Amino acid sequence: MTEDVLVSVRGLHTLNTAQDEEIEIFSAGKYYFRNGKHYLLYDEQVEENGGVVSNRITLKDGGMEIVKKGAVNVKMTFLREEKTECWYETPFGEMLVGLEVTDMKTVEEEDLLEIYVAYCLELNYEHVTDCRIRIRAIAKGSPRFHLR
Repeated sequence: MTEDVLVSVRGLHTLNTAQDEEIEIFSAGKYYFRNGKHYLLYDEQVEENGGVVSNRITLKDGGMEIVKKGAVNVKMTFLREEKTECWYETPFGEMLVGLEVTDMKTVEEEDLLEIYVAYCLELNYEHVTDCRIRIRAIAKGSPRFHLR
C-alpha cells in the first residue's frame, strides 16, 4: 500500500430510541507498516468549535489503538473480547469511557486496509450504547480511491 491514502471512518451508535446515529468522515492521510504494526495518520475538523483533531490509529495482532490529540484528547484501546477504560478529554470536561469489544475483523489487500470493530460503550460505568466502526484506508492511485 502507498503512503498516501484516503481514510474513511464510519461509525454507528445504536441508541435506545427508534433512530440510530451514524457519522462518516473522509480525510487524506498517511499509512505506514513498521515492526508488524499498521499505522494510519489523519486529521479531522471538529464542527462544534472549528478545531482540528490529529488521529493516529495503530493496528496490531489482537487489537487497535486510537489516539486523538487537539480539540479532544484520548487514547482508546480496543482489544478482542476485553474491556478497557480511558479518560476522554473534551473542551467541556473529562469523561471516563469503557470500551468492550464484541467483534473485530480486518481486511488487508494491496490497496486497502479495512478495520471493523463492534463494541459496547460505557460512560462513568453506565452502558450508553452499542457501537460499530469501520475504518478504511485506500491507497492513492487505486481504482477504489474516490469520494461518493
